[in-house]
Amino acid sequence: MKRTTMTRSMLSMAAASALVLTTQVGPATADPPAVGCLVDRLDQLLALRHRLDGLALDGRAGDNQYWYVDHQRCTLTIAKLRGAADPATSAFLRTARMLPASVEVLELPAPIRPRVARGPAAGPNSRAATGFHGGSTIYSGLTGTVFICTAGFNGYRPNATGTAGHCARDAPTWYDRTGALVGTVDQYRFPGGDWAVIPAAEGLTPTADIVDGDSTTVITGFAVPRLRDRVCGTGAASGTRCGTIDATGVTVNYPEGAVTGLVRSTQSGAAGDSGGPVHIGPTGVALISGGPPEGAPTFLQPLNF
Repeated sequence: MKRTTMTRSMLSMAAASALVLTTQVGPATADPPAVGCLVDRLDQLLALRHRLDGLALDGRAGDNQYWYVDHQRCTLTIAKLRGAADPATSAFLRTARMLPASVEVLELPAPIRPRVARGPAAGPNSRAATGFHGGSTIYSGLTGTVFICTAGFNGYRPNATGTAGHCARDAPTWYDRTGALVGTVDQYRFPGGDWAVIPAAEGLTPTADIVDGDSTTVITGFAVPRLRDRVCGTGAASGTRCGTIDATGVTVNYPEGAVTGLVRSTQSGAAGDSGGPVHIGPTGVALISGGPPEGAPTFLQPLNF
């Protein structure tokens, strides 16, 4: 990952370019080509995943946490909460085992959750709104205990920043750590997907970069993540963490509802990272969605919305 340390004048140039970035996004993250998996068998596995997705979207997945088709091993992998044996969980697994030789069930010690946090507000501040960077901590209010998430990419949508859809579901209006208004959510999707668009408030200048401490990465374009990509993401709680995309087309069964089309990364994370920008060098590819309470894996929303 290439990093660039920028001066104030360079940041101003990045701010100006935020509105003219070219978004290079095709359809949703494509399933990788089958390796060692006959086409007919792969079609059966994808059809089974689709059926399981339907059950989950209908609220009938129980404590099964996530699932995906492994194209290289020609299997459908399901991760369930350790010890879960309630009727809904069991019925879901019975449906999955329609292809018993091709279904692998893993047990997880902790549930998979969106990585939003709760904590004290940053508080109001008289400082005027200025440049606003990807990877910044954002707060749902100015007093008391609030929701805490992370700003995604500036410029993926014109004059707007992004974050996770579950953050937008929790609260419509967001502020930065100085108390400056970032903006009010214009569009979001959660569950089903996990993304949100926040048009920049008047006086706020969203810059086309990601800042983590003294490190700045300028973002020059966007794409979707692919299997085996090496990615790095920045979250309010974890800072910058890197990992490898090891599964695509993942459905995650969050308590609020299922989200389809995510990718799984080996990077670690924690509550507060939700919505954080994930990139490959200067190319933005995804937003942080969720994972276990702390650690790996981390599930990502591709930039395909």
